[in-house]
Amino acid sequence: MATGDYTSKPYCLLSETDSQIFKPTMSQLLHLGRRYWYFTLLIFLLAVAFSIKIALNQGVNGDPYIYWAVGRKFLLGQSLYEPVTGSQEFLYPPVAVLFCQLLALMPFPVAVGLFTFTNLMAWLVLLGLVYRLLQVYFPQANLRTAMLVGFVATIRYFWHNIVWVNVNELVALLSIGGLYLYLKGRQTTGLGLLTLAMWIKVMPLLIIGGLFVRRPWLTLVTVLGFSGLFLAIVIGFRGVDQGIKDYLDYWYTTFKPFLLEGKVFTDWIAFGLSATLSKLLMAHPAVTGIEYNLVSWSPGVVGNISLALRLLIVGFTFYYAWVSRKQTPLPLLSILLLYLTILLVSGVSWEGHHVTLLLVVVGLYQLLTELGMIKVRRWLVL
Repeated sequence: MATGDYTSKPYCLLSETDSQIFKPTMSQLLHLGRRYWYFTLLIFLLAVAFSIKIALNQGVNGDPYIYWAVGRKFLLGQSLYEPVTGSQEFLYPPVAVLFCQLLALMPFPVAVGLFTFTNLMAWLVLLGLVYRLLQVYFPQANLRTAMLVGFVATIRYFWHNIVWVNVNELVALLSIGGLYLYLKGRQTTGLGLLTLAMWIKVMPLLIIGGLFVRRPWLTLVTVLGFSGLFLAIVIGFRGVDQGIKDYLDYWYTTFKPFLLEGKVFTDWIAFGLSATLSKLLMAHPAVTGIEYNLVSWSPGVVGNISLALRLLIVGFTFYYAWVSRKQTPLPLLSILLLYLTILLVSGVSWEGHHVTLLLVVVGLYQLLTELGMIKVRRWLVL
């Protein structure tokens, strides 16, 4: 489709009247809820039971204990980035600790149970949110098959988040929800959610960059405004000196090592381009008993290869964002490329980060369907 063609499916939004036809009314949703109340109740009870099980078996060596312990440090005015005893280092920006402090207000098992239940519910909400977002691009399409394929393909990543009690689903909700609101004309609110996602986990910055290409001043002013607000909230809790120190500690503990020093995780759940190249091209200890490396090149050489490839991927993604910047609405392919780029180029790309592949898989499946590329779609499913 040529740049500037605003009428061809699946890239553009049909009229507001057309799109409203396919939205379920409130009465329909209430009727559906009353009809299947027993199924809803069963899901709720299973989620509660599973959350209690995870809460009773969660130790002090996992991510939820880090969140909880750092939340306590936040409330007590202590340094956030000193290693938590028995656990790994805390790698999130200070804004993320605003949520961690809520966990710290509860006993640890209660916090774990509530967090697990939230992740289970977030899975359902993300399924609905992805469906609604894709209705913007495919208002007349039956998306059930695409949703089923995406659901099956990403179960592993959501399950990883739930049993390890991670925060990635919440970040996915913020970013995908922000994009949905942006597409529906609520740009300020959408950019606010995306900015919050960025200050919890840095990589949604690439999504904001994709929007900046389209509307530079609106994006810049809005994101800076919300960033200033979040900074002020952190400083309000921590004080000026400690608040500024928190951001400096984050730079030296997390951002600088990954951005400038080539720090890479090579655990079995560490994906992404840098981790994959390090496993294949550098000598390192076996990962779960498996020797992955094919050759033993120096870290400098592998780091340069990784940097070049990641810059190439980012360049391609933003080139497409630039040439399609005048299309209305934001092209679906641009969104999918941004999410794939985040997973490929991030310095930390754990298995659980891949919950955003739900949108990517469903979107690509339906996009290929609309374009009649059925053979390619079959390969995608495989």
